[in-house]
Amino acid sequence: MTNISINSSIVELTVLLTKYNILFENEDLLNVTKAGEGNMNVVLRIKTNRRSFIFKQSRPYVQKYQDIPAPIERIDVEYSFYNTTSKIKSKDHFPKIINYTKEGFFMIIEDLGVSEDYSSIYKKRKIDKASIIKLAKILKDIHSCKYNVKYPLNSELKKLNHQHIFILPFIIENGFSLDSVQPGLENLAHSFINNESLKNKSIIVGDRYLKKGSTLLHGDFYPGSWIQNDKEIFIIDPEFSFIGDLEFDLGVFIAHVIITTLEEKYLNDIINYYSRSVDRELVKHYTGFEVIRRIIGLAQLPINLSLDEKEKLLKFSKNLLLN
Repeated sequence: MTNISINSSIVELTVLLTKYNILFENEDLLNVTKAGEGNMNVVLRIKTNRRSFIFKQSRPYVQKYQDIPAPIERIDVEYSFYNTTSKIKSKDHFPKIINYTKEGFFMIIEDLGVSEDYSSIYKKRKIDKASIIKLAKILKDIHSCKYNVKYPLNSELKKLNHQHIFILPFIIENGFSLDSVQPGLENLAHSFINNESLKNKSIIVGDRYLKKGSTLLHGDFYPGSWIQNDKEIFIIDPEFSFIGDLEFDLGVFIAHVIITTLEEKYLNDIINYYSRSVDRELVKHYTGFEVIRRIIGLAQLPINLSLDEKEKLLKFSKNLLLN
């Protein structure tokens, strides 16, 4: 396997892409830049004299936090997701695959052009209703998709996600200082970290998450995976995809809209926009744990909330889980 990075030379990249017959005849590389944050993988925008495309390669660790191991095979999961959704009604909301090379753990996908993900909504503290409705329809279409029985289990990445959602937020000595995020957050978190009922609930719901369900999931349906381009929404980064509870995707979606707006009404609104029979209690549980882990867990968001606002979100989540 040849590891490619932003520091790789055009010669190195040309050799690799030529080896796998990706370049056209007389096609020359002109420029290589970083494409987005690439939290999990190396993601590069490659421009040639004929086109522009995205190069994405996985490593045996998380790209942004390289001390955290992660299964290198996750690129196969992402390929499987894009390949599976290429025939559904919402297919135009996903980038197209140009090439997938399993032995090199990389994929070449369509360049969506200059675009931004939806992370800016955390600062704006709002998201428009039209986007929410469109995202709900796309998610419903993903969940209605027929998938191959050999679709990857993605067990290792699920276990990693399970740790961050259901385990680490409830361990005081987890090696992460919440006060480094915001002074006073550590103290605020203690009553939730030490709540035995919440811990027990996290074990029950976490075990449910780890089991195989019956629905194709994106697995990480949050603003960092939604791209806005020319007034159109695209869904990217499905490396966490697996076959599970549709309520998990829905809960994550709802959690981030509520974190953004602090409006609890979106719990019912989004379920109604989704317009499909769901287990509402399970949606509440997944929503609650996603909010908690984003407030007092390791995977922090670029939010600017006061301690009072974070406490309100934590109490809201506690009520969802225990009331």
